[in-house]
Amino acid sequence: MPPSSSSRRIELRSETPPGLPSPNPWILKLHFSSYRELCPIRDLLPRHVPLIRLDANENPLGPSPLAREAIQRAAEESHRYPEIAGEGLRELVAAELGAGPEQIVFGSGSTELLELLFHVFLRSRRDEVVVPRHSFPLYEMLAHRFGCRARVAPDRNFAVDLECLRSAITPRTRLVFLANPNNPTGTYVDNRALLDFARSLPAHVLLALDEAYADYLENPPDLVSAIRDGAPIVALRTFSKLHGLASLRIGYALASPAIAHAIQKAALPTNTSGIAQGAAAAALKDGRHQQESKRIVREGRLRLQRCFQESGLACVPSGANFVMVRLPHAEEVWKALVRRGVLVRSLDSWGLPGWLRVTVGCPEELLQFIGGLHASLRELHGKPPSLAREVGVA
Repeated sequence: MPPSSSSRRIELRSETPPGLPSPNPWILKLHFSSYRELCPIRDLLPRHVPLIRLDANENPLGPSPLAREAIQRAAEESHRYPEIAGEGLRELVAAELGAGPEQIVFGSGSTELLELLFHVFLRSRRDEVVVPRHSFPLYEMLAHRFGCRARVAPDRNFAVDLECLRSAITPRTRLVFLANPNNPTGTYVDNRALLDFARSLPAHVLLALDEAYADYLENPPDLVSAIRDGAPIVALRTFSKLHGLASLRIGYALASPAIAHAIQKAALPTNTSGIAQGAAAAALKDGRHQQESKRIVREGRLRLQRCFQESGLACVPSGANFVMVRLPHAEEVWKALVRRGVLVRSLDSWGLPGWLRVTVGCPEELLQFIGGLHASLRELHGKPPSLAREVGVA
């Protein structure tokens, strides 16, 4: 039998050979995991079936044509080191946002910037961070890596509860993490409530606002003005989602000049490649690709939500490029989908057993997912309610 979700981990050896220094004990307690499912997919997927990936919230359109051209040009200069701290790209991003260049710091994806915040703001293992329940697991993982405590605040109907976040803050709290829209639920916080929350934080606390999916919001908050007015916010953005540059690993932080200066000091000077910088600069200029990417997500998200609702499956309204859906025997459905060439994200290891997260793909990918879901539910539970009607809509 394929391994269960509880075995979808790679355990690293914890014993240290004689004569070698011992690693930090809290590091040895961590579980290694990837963003992809660690269950050996090749054991479930027939060799002749191509795999459609709807598990990592990637852009189904890929990079923009302008970015592809920039990648080819930059590849010819791969023997050269990139611009220190992405100076040229920093000017472009700042102009796009209406911020100052001194407010922008680049990282190897926004994930590196999350780690840099721990380096900059945590001073001892007695310090704490606050994270919402049912949010991006990396926040707690980083807290464990740094040996500090992560206080988990309850959510409400899969949405971030700002009052619970505030109640979890103690004199030892240094960072509060909040993804908006939230991953994996797709819920988002009202703009005014979000900014009021940030302004109400104690002087020793910084709000780390993860905006990996903010490009899909119809009306995102005006963080540039809020930060300029003194709100204790550092916003983390990525080129992985809307711009389709996930493999190139590039993102940025927007913060006050003083905070951005501190983060830049903690970052390595060449932490983003010349290819990534060139592609990101070109992607910013391709408004047509951005609008088409948003349209694909907007229409595909509605299609998924309608499909789930008409089939009697509970799903969470989403403001991102994915939808979270509850299924009977979700792990078995996940495996059945893989056997049919469709990979979605099981949320069992994220503390959400019974739920799957489905990335919005292109129309053809969603058609295959819906057909695969129909067949999987029929295989496991008998004929599902009305999925057959949806499959014929493409």
